[in-house]
Amino acid sequence: MRTRTLLATAVLLAPVLLGAQSFDATILSYEGLDRTCDGSITPVLRIQNTGGVTMTSCDIDILRNGLADNTFNWVLGVPALTGEVRKPALPTITGLQPGDELEFRITTVNAQPDEVAVGNILTRTVQGESVEGDSYRVLVEVRTDADPQETTWSLKDATGVTVAAGGPYSNAEAVERSWVDLDPAACYALRVEDSGGNGMDARALPGYVKVIALGQELIDLDGAAFNSSYDDAVRSGSDGCAVTQLTDAVDAVPSCGTQVFLDGSSSIQAREVPGATHYQFQFSRGNYLRRIASPSPVLVLTSWATLPLKPGRYYDVSVRVSFDGAATYCPFGPACAIRTRYPLAPGRDMQEPAFDDEVDLTLFPNPAEGAGVSLAATGIEGPVAVELIDLTGRTLWQHGVVLAEAEPVRLQWDDRIASGLYTVRLTAGDRSWTQRLVVR
Repeated sequence: MRTRTLLATAVLLAPVLLGAQSFDATILSYEGLDRTCDGSITPVLRIQNTGGVTMTSCDIDILRNGLADNTFNWVLGVPALTGEVRKPALPTITGLQPGDELEFRITTVNAQPDEVAVGNILTRTVQGESVEGDSYRVLVEVRTDADPQETTWSLKDATGVTVAAGGPYSNAEAVERSWVDLDPAACYALRVEDSGGNGMDARALPGYVKVIALGQELIDLDGAAFNSSYDDAVRSGSDGCAVTQLTDAVDAVPSCGTQVFLDGSSSIQAREVPGATHYQFQFSRGNYLRRIASPSPVLVLTSWATLPLKPGRYYDVSVRVSFDGAATYCPFGPACAIRTRYPLAPGRDMQEPAFDDEVDLTLFPNPAEGAGVSLAATGIEGPVAVELIDLTGRTLWQHGVVLAEAEPVRLQWDDRIASGLYTVRLTAGDRSWTQRLVVR
C-alpha cells in the first residue's frame, strides 16, 4: 500500500463562449481521472453545444505528447440542443506514464468543421498512478477551517459519475467523517473545492481532507496547500473491512482517557461504522485480556461475571467491527487507555480506601535528597497512612494522604533527614505495603 501526502494546484477551466455559428461545440472542463488506473485513463469531457443547430455528432481528436493517438467519433444518443451540455466518456488510453500530456481537440460537429476555434482544445498532464488501498470501504475525513461553508468534496468513478460528496459544512474547525462503499478494485477521482479561493486556511487552524482505508491514509491533503480546487485519485481494494476506535478529543463525546465506574453508570463509545452489525471491545492490561461485543458502538460498563474489570486500573481499549452478525471481524483499530474508578461512598469524598490484590508503590526520585519524596501507587485509591521508618524501626514521620490511581503525591518531611536507608510504609485498613528509600 502506498501513502501520499499531497500539494494541490488550481484547475484551469476552458472559457465558455456561446457562438453565433451553426456548427460549434466547446469543451467546458475535464471530468475524468488525472491519475492512471493500471496505467490507463478513460477521459471524460464536459462539452456544450454552442452552435445554432441541434448537435447529433462530434469528432474529437486525442493526442498523446503531441502525436495523434485516436479519434473519437461521438454520436449522441440524445441530441443536444443549443446550450445543452453532455459528458461523453472517450475511449480508454492505455500505457500512460507520469508526465504524459493528453490533448483533446474538437474537429467537427454534425460532420461539419467546427466553426469557432475558441474552446476547442483542452490539455491534461498525467499525474501518476492512483494511490491504492486494501479496502473498498473508505473514510473521507475533513477538518473544516473558519469558513466551513466554502468547502466541498466529491468522489467520481472513472466515467465521471459522482458516487459520494460532502459539504458545504456548517461547523467551523470541526472534524466531519463520511464512510463510502466503492466498487472493489476500481479507481475514483477526488476533487476538493473551496469557493472562497483561499483553501482551508482561513483565519484559524488549517483544515485537511483525508481518504482513509483500513486505517491507512491514502490521501492527506493539507488545506493550506491549495486555493480553489484540488484533484487526486484512489484505487479501492477488494477487502470489505473497516477499522474504528474509541472516540477521542476531536469527537463530540470523547472516550479515550476518560475515568469510568463499573456499576452501569459509565459507558465508552467507538466511532460508528455504517453497516456494522457488531462492535467488539478489547480490554488489555499486562496478561489480562477481555473481549466483549455490542450491537451498537456504545458499551455500558458493568461488573461482568467473567473476567471482570477491576477498579483503580488503567486498561488499553481497542475496537473492531463485524459486518456479518459477529461471524467474522475486521482488524482492531488503534488502542487508547481508560481508567476504572472505585465506587464512591455516600458523600462527596471516598471515606474508605479501596485496593486490589496487586498494589505497587513507586518512590521518586530514589535515591532522594533529605527534604522529601514523591509517592505513586497503583491498585489503591482513597485515604491511607504513610510512615517514614529508619533502620532501628523508629517512625521518624507519619502523615495521612488521599491517593488516586497512579497520581503522585508529595511526601514532605517535617525535618531534613540524614543520608541512609529508610523504609516508607503505607497502611490502608488492615493491610500495609513497604518500599525502600535511599537518601543521599
